[in-house]
Amino acid sequence: MLTGTPLPGSIRIVNPFPSTIVHPPARSRLVLIATLAAAIGAISGCASQGGSTTFEDGRLVIRGDRPHAAIAGSSTPATIDGVPVSWDELLPILSEVGGGTALEELAFDRLLGREAERRGIVVTDEDVENEQALLAQSIGDAAGANASTIDRLVDDVRRARGLGSARYAALLKRTAILRRLSADDVHITNAAVEQMHQIRHGVRLRARILTVASEQTASDVRRRLESGEPFGEIAAELSTDSSAARGGIIEPISPADPTYPSGIRAALRVLIPGQISPIVSLDSGYAILRLEERIESDGVDIESVRGDLERAVRLRQERLAMNTLAERILDASDIAVFDPHLSQSWRYRQGR
Repeated sequence: MLTGTPLPGSIRIVNPFPSTIVHPPARSRLVLIATLAAAIGAISGCASQGGSTTFEDGRLVIRGDRPHAAIAGSSTPATIDGVPVSWDELLPILSEVGGGTALEELAFDRLLGREAERRGIVVTDEDVENEQALLAQSIGDAAGANASTIDRLVDDVRRARGLGSARYAALLKRTAILRRLSADDVHITNAAVEQMHQIRHGVRLRARILTVASEQTASDVRRRLESGEPFGEIAAELSTDSSAARGGIIEPISPADPTYPSGIRAALRVLIPGQISPIVSLDSGYAILRLEERIESDGVDIESVRGDLERAVRLRQERLAMNTLAERILDASDIAVFDPHLSQSWRYRQGR
């Protein structure tokens, strides 16, 4: 049984083991790609009640002595060599493999829909089509692709993220709802446009980065670098950053870009090419950087690109406002998990 009273915004894990009340972690990762369509409801609503699947002495028994055609139907999701696979057999495995993700998505789907209804927001087909166009444009821009290859890139992203037709449609609708709900929090100022101009057309710094979990490890790494060991080799060996496989090389950074930690930008700003930074403290560890190249401004006048800059500012502010709103909605949720298989997946999903 669950003991105690759930705290506001708590997540209740209810299972045969001692009950637990835990606070939810940061939720911003749920907003776009991670806040996709739910699968658990569809799965649990199709549990098999018949066919050749039975329970005997508490064991699940699947008999293969009935013709395939006799048991085919909505209660049979698949067969193996003509022998049915039941939802009773499949559901625990599905719950452990992806149940936590699916529950997370379903929770946000319901909560966001409730918030939209409360505010009188109705998303139209046109809103969803606009989201699809924005997604394709952002993927194409990030890859520097032309129109002829964008569709393929979108398909690649969908395949990598497991975005089938149902989850992809839900992603687009959910993002459209978030954008409508966040509209009043977006304000395009001249200062924001100037900042975007600096990010896109001002000085940029190409660097390598190496991140580690402890200050002691960072100190050891700093000593190795000072002794002449190659930065790239140490980064490949020890760095926890996703750039480790590339020897720590990251895309050029604008000192004006607030999406990068201020400590990283401040450290790079004062380096000369080839110089290694002091140890930089981050929220999740420690970093050391080496400036590879300083790329000067391209000289593009702000007025000649103001329209593009304003659109970029709007999209960035919308994204930030959407993240904030999603976190607030999810932090007010109370999710109770009863199934032990799903509970395990949920704990893994929450990083526990």
